Amino acid sequence: MENDLLRVVDVNLNRAREGLRVLEDLARLQFRDAALAEKARLERHELKAITDRYYHRLLPARDVSGDFGAAYASNEHDNSRALVTANVRRVQEAARVLEETARNLLPEAVEAFKRLRYAAYELEKDFAEKMAAEAKVLRLRSLKLYVIVGTAHTTSRPVGDVARAAIEGGAGMIQLREKVLAAREFFESAQNLRDLTRSAGIPLIINDRLDIAAVVGADGVHLGQTDLPVSAARRLLGDEAIVGVSTHSVDEAVTAERQGADYIGVGPVFATPTKPNVQPVGPALLTEVLKAVRVPVVAIGGITADNVGKILATGVSTVAVISAVSGAVEVAEAARLLRRLLEGSI
Repeated sequence: MENDLLRVVDVNLNRAREGLRVLEDLARLQFRDAALAEKARLERHELKAITDRYYHRLLPARDVSGDFGAAYASNEHDNSRALVTANVRRVQEAARVLEETARNLLPEAVEAFKRLRYAAYELEKDFAEKMAAEAKVLRLRSLKLYVIVGTAHTTSRPVGDVARAAIEGGAGMIQLREKVLAAREFFESAQNLRDLTRSAGIPLIINDRLDIAAVVGADGVHLGQTDLPVSAARRLLGDEAIVGVSTHSVDEAVTAERQGADYIGVGPVFATPTKPNVQPVGPALLTEVLKAVRVPVVAIGGITADNVGKILATGVSTVAVISAVSGAVEVAEAARLLRRLLEGSI
């Protein structure tokens, strides 16, 4: 009877250690997160110490040839999320079995197994947050065309109609920018765009107004240098929200990244009627910012189909535009042309 229970302990110690090793290597080699890898490593080393302590009892009880479970086929995991989930659950379940089995057999180890189980719950949360952050970055890097709409930019046409046409033409994200609109009208326009972008499966960003973004359930906000800080946006909208920050220098870009911005807007790159009194920063700044930060960089300001090639030459692959699309006579065609240029298909 004791040998049977020792066999259960042995199997689950091995299972938990192996699961932790997979998680450690994923954190270290794929996600490149030293802190997360260290958490998994410390848990694995503690389990190894327990295994070593009872090795003289566990090894004689081992019966690989008699374990019919060894013939069970393992599930295939076709992506990192599935691999993480499978292994973190493996550790959690093994820890629970160890905790229950050891109560009478190895009572001095019960607390360690219980602590391991809760540590595995924390690891699951840590990995989930890490994967969500990486997915957000990948999504932002694939946007290409980011279109800004608002009543001041759509030449008297309904904002929703312009946004719909921009999406039809290939906009990967929509931002609602309203500097003077009354709060109720702003809310109604944002709600309309929220419904539209949700149906299209693309993010909606609100310029400046955290309250409007929160109420309509927007995907995020874009903040200027004098707006509320990124930390305030996180408190109100949560870590999953997309938070972009406008910058005009390398120092501002580095500061925005350090404060937690998901993407950096750099501009105005060229002269633009949206900000007539602001000196353009030029494409060269984009190259400098790309070298200084790791988060996605978005070029903005005076970008058109005629000069977007200068943006691409810097290495920046996503542009935010207002007049070039929102102010165009044929919005969908203007967006489609820019999108094709950004993708290098023409």
